[in-house]
Parts: sequence; structure tokens; C-alpha cells
Amino acid sequence: DFLLADFTLRRDGSSRFSPAYRYGVFPAFSVGARISELAFIKKITAINDLKVRAGWGKTGNQLIPNVYIAYTLFTPDPNNNAYDIGGAGNAIASGFDIAQFGNSNGRWETNTSTNIGLDASLFNNKLDVAFDWYTRTTSDMLTQVPIPRSSGTGSIPFVNIGEVNNTGIDLNVTYRDQIGQLRYSISGQISQYKNNVVKLNDDPNASIFGFVTRVPAISLTKAGLPIASFFGYIVDGVIKDDAEAASAPKLGTYTRAGVFKFRDVNGDGVVTAADKTIIGNPHPDFNYGLNVSLGYKNWDLTLFGQGVQGNEIFNYTRYWIDFNTFQGNRSKEMLYNSWKKQGDVAMLPRLNSQDATSQQISSYMVEDGSYFRIKNIQLTYTVPNTIIKKLKLSALQVYVQGQNLFTFTNYRGLDPDINLRTSGNDNQDIHMGIDEGAFPVAKSYNIGLKVGF
Repeated sequence: DFLLADFTLRRDGSSRFSPAYRYGVFPAFSVGARISELAFIKKITAINDLKVRAGWGKTGNQLIPNVYIAYTLFTPDPNNNAYDIGGAGNAIASGFDIAQFGNSNGRWETNTSTNIGLDASLFNNKLDVAFDWYTRTTSDMLTQVPIPRSSGTGSIPFVNIGEVNNTGIDLNVTYRDQIGQLRYSISGQISQYKNNVVKLNDDPNASIFGFVTRVPAISLTKAGLPIASFFGYIVDGVIKDDAEAASAPKLGTYTRAGVFKFRDVNGDGVVTAADKTIIGNPHPDFNYGLNVSLGYKNWDLTLFGQGVQGNEIFNYTRYWIDFNTFQGNRSKEMLYNSWKKQGDVAMLPRLNSQDATSQQISSYMVEDGSYFRIKNIQLTYTVPNTIIKKLKLSALQVYVQGQNLFTFTNYRGLDPDINLRTSGNDNQDIHMGIDEGAFPVAKSYNIGLKVGF
């Protein structure tokens, strides 16, 4: 068929919203043309199949916890406090606390996507190419916006805010061929996107801060920036001596030889909260993958590798192991790379159990999160049919497999392949890229046998 078209219309409902906003309508359509059917294209022998396509559509998201955001909820006083309603000698009644503020205007989050793509099969179907360009806008985003503790509850309600846009490309190229009894296939994938917060509300300066466990907020989300940009001070090394300290911008009484030199971003001669700025981006420049398959006679070897390039990780574990104001394990950098005397060019400040200023959210804890990992290697031997028949089997294979064998990275944490949305904060995007010490993926070796009867 030369022309292809499809249209869908969904009407979805969710009990998580109030009756007035319970349902959402989400249309979508796509069109495609197999231009390899055109007469002048058919004359090009290198083209076996060529299709162009485009699509537009909306989808809804209601994937928030089962908190039924439309309703204000109450809970018995956890301290079991009671009140004598009618004065002395009357019934004692327990009180109730607000467990959750209701948001009767909560509604579906909407994703509106447009994509244009191309699929091609070339050179006697040896080369396959798939390319997509897309733009995706998420509006009425469901997220939790912090509220004052004086409101009477720590439960942060889910509300609909703002708009975020992602624009990017996906490319997949596969080449397969055979040379004598050697079979091979090589496939590469690359994906790139640009994230931008269009708006949070009608205030262009509105901001949402993310991840505040024991430290000031680490990430900042506001219009004009990628979501969850890291926010803090820029560290320009450790002040090596008194002479450098005298000329360095002053952060209160902190600035002296052997401490971090924080950058005076606004140029007013002193370091204050006004000098906090964007210090990192958790979004990668691109993601990529590689699949290789080799076969010779009864042997088959497969390899899969996956990588990320250009993203940054806020290594929250450095907050605990590179400074000595808390008890616990320490990094070797504290022993070898802390400032000790005048003139030292050090990575870490002087050892001082009273120094909490060094632990300000800063570029020191932001690291390159790029990596490439060999996710899987497998070697398989297929037993010849002559032997299989003698054993009265239909199939017999023996294989050895290794998973997560090699990782190439400069990241100093346990594992650069962290979940982009940190686990301790309701898996929200506004906390993405923060390494809380996530357990690393395991390296494993397997020997297996596949038998068919």
C-alpha cells in the first residue's frame, strides 16, 4: 500500500480526580507514504523499501500515588490528644489532624506529541535505517509543590502546573551480511533530546526547588532552564595560602587559607546566597547503544552495550564521605588530598570538624555522569542435528553469559547508571540526577543449557 493512515480517540477516566475533571479526551492520528512504490524510486536498485511518516497525538497521565487528590483527608491525632467538650466530667473526645489538603481542580496531565520519521531498507535488505524527529510538550504537569509547615500538615498536595517541552531525534541503523559461513549483524542506536521548562505558572520567575534532605535545595526548576538543573555555588578550588585568601571574595568569616574558594558570580566583592547559580544539568547530550551479533557454523556470539554522554550527576554521597563534620566512613581523598599547610594545592579543605560551610551545595559535588557499559555478552554453541537426533531431542544449546562486565566512566560514585529520578522523593523528575548512594548493578556470570524435546 502506498498511503497509510490511522486515527484513534480515547476517553479515559480516573478516580484520582474530582467528578468535574475525572475524564479526559485524547485524540491521535498518523499518516505514512511508502514512496518506494513510486515508479522513479523503483528504478533505484539500492532501495528495497522507503517509507515516510508523520503523527500527532495527545495522551493523558494520571500516574500519581493513590492519594485521591480531590479530597481533604483527616486522621486521628497521632499523639492521642483529647478534649473535654462539655467541661469537667463530660465525655472526652479525640481530635483529628489534616492528613492531606484536597485539590478539587486536579486534572489529567497531557502530553502532546508531533513526530516525523523515515524507515528505509537498502542494499538487498542488508541495511535498515529508522529516523525520528519529535517534539513533545507536557502541560498541566502533576507534581507536588512545597507548602509552609504552618499550614498544619506536612502532606504536599499534587497540583497541575506549567509546561515542559522536549525536542529530539532517534536514529537506529542496522547492517547485516554473511561472508562464507561467517554471519554478522551490527546495530547502533542514538537518541538526543533538549529539555526546556516553558513555564510553571503566570509568574515567569516562579521556581520549584528539589531535594532538601539534610541540605539546602539541590535542584532548581524554572522557566527557561532544563527541569531539575543543579543549583548552588561554584567552587574555584581550595585557597592555597594567606595571600590568595586576602584577595578572594569573602564569605562572612569563612574565607581563609585551606578552605573552598567560592565564586563571586554577581561581582559585588562578597559571596552570598545571591551568588548561587546553575552548576549542572542532569540531562544527557545523547544516549546510545550498540548491538553486535556474530555467527560461525554452530557458534554464536552476541554483545550489547549501552551508554550516556554529557549528563551530570550530583554525587550526594560526597557530602558524607569527603567532609568530617559527621560520623561515619570517609573517602581516601580526605587522607591524601585535604589542605594541610600554606601553599598546598589541594582538592579538599583543611580537616576541621566545625566546618559546615564546605558542605554548601556546590560544583564540587557535581560530576560528569557519562559512561559506556557492556551490558551483556553471550557465547552459544548449538549442538549439531546429527547428535540431537541420536539423543532424541529437538534442540540443544549450551551457552555462557556475562552481564554488566565492563563500565567505562570517570564518575567517582558506585555506579553512574543511577535512576534518573531519585528513589527517596516520590520518583519525581524535579529530583532527577541525584546519587544518594544507589546500590550498583551486579556483575554476573551464567552457564546455561537449553533443551527442546
